[in-house]
Amino acid sequence: MSTFLTEFRAVHTRSLAFAAALPLVAAVPLVAEFIQHVVEMRIGMYANPDAAEATADNAQRLHFGFAKVIALSLPAYFFFRWLHSGGGRNFAMRIESPAAGLFALVLALQALFAWLSLFVWTGGPMGIGFFVFGLIFMPLVVRFVVAAPLGVFISPLQSIRTMAPHALFAILFPIIAMLPLMIIHYALGIGAIFVENAALKWAMLGLDSFVTAWLALVMIAAQYVIATRPAPIAASAATEAA
Repeated sequence: MSTFLTEFRAVHTRSLAFAAALPLVAAVPLVAEFIQHVVEMRIGMYANPDAAEATADNAQRLHFGFAKVIALSLPAYFFFRWLHSGGGRNFAMRIESPAAGLFALVLALQALFAWLSLFVWTGGPMGIGFFVFGLIFMPLVVRFVVAAPLGVFISPLQSIRTMAPHALFAILFPIIAMLPLMIIHYALGIGAIFVENAALKWAMLGLDSFVTAWLALVMIAAQYVIATRPAPIAASAATEAA
């Protein structure tokens, strides 16, 4: 339990330290979230509960939401490298091969999953099944995801084999790590629907953009924690590929 709590605190403090070290990178999710809120305000989503329900599947909102999902993932390239180098800013910011190419592959696969969840398998048994699949599958392939920006290729199958004995921690830790900020995120979004003052709505949505940006970084930090729990990425990559 002590290790769990230590890592829980670490993902929050490290994410803030990264934001302080590379604020422009950390601001990408913030800007993306705020733009989506602008779109949601324009379509009247925060007018009242009925409007929120009526616009939940608005095409414009969903397309901006898809773009936001990609934006939330972009800092991972820099954050994984920053964590791997112990806070090395120069290493974190360096765009190099094959790291950039491998990260592009990861990003493309994540975009595919996001597209399927937003526009294809959106409800019913398939939607539930796809959600559960992602909840289990993504933590198991996390070494493939984290290794990519480091210029190391670990196949999804190799990652699953390594992560399988740690599956319970890999699934639960990111959920618990994100839970406090997730609660605040939803509270601000739902609260903005019920308040009548427009200025207060904008203030709540602006604050939510900061919370979402922090949440995105916590999610990335949590991925690094679970990916390196079995073994360091660079040290074990050759062994896993064998």
